Amino acid sequence: MVNKTCTFCGTEIEPGTGMTYIRKDGNVMNFCSRKCRINMLKLKRVPRRVKWTREYQNLKRLRKNSEIQKQKTEEAQKGETE
Repeated sequence: MVNKTCTFCGTEIEPGTGMTYIRKDGNVMNFCSRKCRINMLKLKRVPRRVKWTREYQNLKRLRKNSEIQKQKTEEAQKGETE
């Protein structure tokens, strides 16, 4: 059996659990819980803006890494100009 990932929060769904939602356009969405399904379909929330989703955490990590990279390049440029 294949483990699926939740469309909203990104967690793995074990076989036999969760819910599959199919839109009229044929897009298949898998949800691990009612919480994820309601947040995406009824409340129309974007996973990048909800703190408990993996997408938000990955975005936060990428931003932190880019800030560190910017600081390193700025320090290197300051060292070269002095």
